[in-house]
Amino acid sequence: MSFQCSPAIKNPVELLAYQPWSLAIEPFQVSPRTWYVAGQTWVGCYLIDTGDGLILIDTAIPESLYLLVYSIYQLGFSLKDIKKILLSHAHFDHTGAARAMKELTGAKLYMSKEDWEFMKACPEETLVLDKDSHPQEFTVDAFYSDDCPVKLGDISVRTMLTPGHTIGCTSFFWEEKNPVNGKIYQIAMHGGVGANTMNDEYYAQSKYLTPYLRRKFFDDAEKLKAIHVDIALPSHPNQILITDRAGTYTDESQPYLDDTVWADFIDERVRQVKVLM
Repeated sequence: MSFQCSPAIKNPVELLAYQPWSLAIEPFQVSPRTWYVAGQTWVGCYLIDTGDGLILIDTAIPESLYLLVYSIYQLGFSLKDIKKILLSHAHFDHTGAARAMKELTGAKLYMSKEDWEFMKACPEETLVLDKDSHPQEFTVDAFYSDDCPVKLGDISVRTMLTPGHTIGCTSFFWEEKNPVNGKIYQIAMHGGVGANTMNDEYYAQSKYLTPYLRRKFFDDAEKLKAIHVDIALPSHPNQILITDRAGTYTDESQPYLDDTVWADFIDERVRQVKVLM
């Protein structure tokens, strides 16, 4: 299916804090070894089965933590199976439950050095952004290096620093083999494309981010589009529509397999940033 997106959810933190059932969703498979496990439809969290433990990408907010945990158990996994947690960027909606998940799993926590410094310098622009969410501070065990993939089992997650939405926004790329036909799929998740932090109004009040990041976002767009991606996953599921096919996955049908989606997604996000300029 070709690229599709949908409008952003209005008041998502308030909904998750006081009416979480309104955004709840069952876990669902998106590729041969990856599942959407956020438990809600606002922020994406993904679980990769490496054959020797699990990798979790992002944690969402504390108010939806129980939905994340329940999703993992629904799939037959245990929290102790999670060995590594990868954070895409410093905003609370992706890192708010990181402390809790680290404590519950004992996993090694990864983040970019750039966003770690951003978060420590400006909690008011990263962790403390909404009165209805209560993220806890956390410590990071390791920083990403684009020259050194994060490895576990037979999965190797390559990271790419993709600044724009934040200074240390990090995108993830990994390969999985279809057990039915033996084909290798390139899977990717962009670390963050929100135009809300790439406009002049935001830069005027930010203590840390500057218009340079927007220029870098534009410059990197063509480089990113040139990367072949078979299955593109969104950090927010409205940015690449995937919930419409939740529960339909089979290795034979591959409902998320479309190598045109990634480039179209990048183009759409560039367009949205330019509109806000």
